[in-house]
Amino acid sequence: MSELLPFCKIKLQYLLEMVTDQELDDNGLRVALYLALAHADHETGESRPSFETIGAAIGKHAKSVKRALNKVEAAGYMTIERGTNKGNASRYRPTEAALKRATDRRREGDKVVPLSRAKGGQSCPQSGTDLSGKGGQDRPPNREQELRKERERASAPDWSDEGQSGGARPDLVFVPRGICFVRDWNERLAREGMTTLERSLPQSPHEHHLGYWLPARTPAPLGSAEWQDQLQLLRDLIRETSENAEHCHAV
Repeated sequence: MSELLPFCKIKLQYLLEMVTDQELDDNGLRVALYLALAHADHETGESRPSFETIGAAIGKHAKSVKRALNKVEAAGYMTIERGTNKGNASRYRPTEAALKRATDRRREGDKVVPLSRAKGGQSCPQSGTDLSGKGGQDRPPNREQELRKERERASAPDWSDEGQSGGARPDLVFVPRGICFVRDWNERLAREGMTTLERSLPQSPHEHHLGYWLPARTPAPLGSAEWQDQLQLLRDLIRETSENAEHCHAV
């Protein structure tokens, strides 16, 4: 069986399974959505709010919440370890089968690439080219969009071309701040005795988001050759950033 991904990385796929399940009623779906979005553990997806807490949040009576959870459990999306008395709250956790399906969905989605023209795909015409050879018209360049891209490139870190083109080093991937992938990188850097991304690298704008250009979206497995390559690349980026900052300060 393939290794399961952390819950934060497959949350949307897990929820999609339930949203598209026509046998799961609206109350069950609302309760499951609330648990996943408001209380789920970063790694396991486990949550422990009381029936009263859930009911107050979604406008349902505690008994309705209990019935809804029973339906989610019966549908195979969640296991429930029921509390025995006051102060010992019930625990709700996605089933291994549901997590595996969500993991498979995520991995399949990561593999999706645009179809080539030879396989029935369609390429998008470039700005300023004919849309059709039969009476089509030229589409003028979007100057506002081009200026925005130029500003983004100008404000990005001044790394060497090979750092982003995949020459001697792997391609860099943009990772927006504030998502679980940044937390994964920070946790891994802490294991290596390094400071967080926030302290080591500048935040760069990209498609209306601020974030970091990193060796990959998530760190490779510990001890792997891929991780050693990522770690070396990241250290190079941090060193270059520090040298650039010192140079600007000296000037």
